Amino acid sequence: MTIAPPARAERRVRGLARKITAGSALVFIGSFVAVTSLPAQAMQAPSTLAPEVASIEPSSQELDQVAADNDTFFARDEITVTDPLAAASMTDAEFANYQAVADSEVAGSSYGGDPAFPRAWEALNTDYVQSPFPSLAQLRITSPFGYRPGGSHGGTDIAPGLGTQIRPIANGVVSEVWQGNNPGGGGYVVFVDHNINGQFVQSWYAHMLPGSIQVEVGQVVDITTVIGQVGSSGRSTGPHLHLELKNSNYVSFDPMLWLQTRQMNLE
Repeated sequence: MTIAPPARAERRVRGLARKITAGSALVFIGSFVAVTSLPAQAMQAPSTLAPEVASIEPSSQELDQVAADNDTFFARDEITVTDPLAAASMTDAEFANYQAVADSEVAGSSYGGDPAFPRAWEALNTDYVQSPFPSLAQLRITSPFGYRPGGSHGGTDIAPGLGTQIRPIANGVVSEVWQGNNPGGGGYVVFVDHNINGQFVQSWYAHMLPGSIQVEVGQVVDITTVIGQVGSSGRSTGPHLHLELKNSNYVSFDPMLWLQTRQMNLE
């Protein structure tokens, strides 16, 4: 069945949302509770793409231990390297420039592993990733990535409480918005395309609170942008965020494992 894309609202340049302390070192929480989302099949792309769910091992990165202040890291050869967090924060002018690029493009498909707004995606290359929630206390994992009774789970369910604000894992461009009509039972869902060191990563934020979505297709977002609030829309047994990540092969991979391997970029 062909799924018609949702109506696209008129795009507008958005100013910076209020600055937050972005990111937290991520840990797995030992106890799981019964709040879960639908199986991975319910949140997959149309059957013509038939994406499979698989755990992949992100490429490791090694960094030398060096003295650093809060703003920059200093390599031993005294070449100054920009702090990824500072580099990921955008000014109003930068937002406007990136948004102008996105506005000049015709939206492509939000499914399949290619950016829907390739020129804007190319310009938004970043090294910084973060948790959707800034506090460790909010990272209560209720259902992890992988196989579970009833099928495989393509994402990680996090339950910080009804109405908690959700921010993207990195700068990017919104490629899809479902206002309660996600065909897989995700309810209110947002997709964001990210360029992480030249690699395509798409993040899904599912089961959001009805009426809470604050972004639209084609909108440039950064690490401070609030995209919506935690809810229990769609096929869900309680308030939580279903966070799912896709690579360029459109295969789901473990969000928490991937974020943990990049914790050198997290506060």
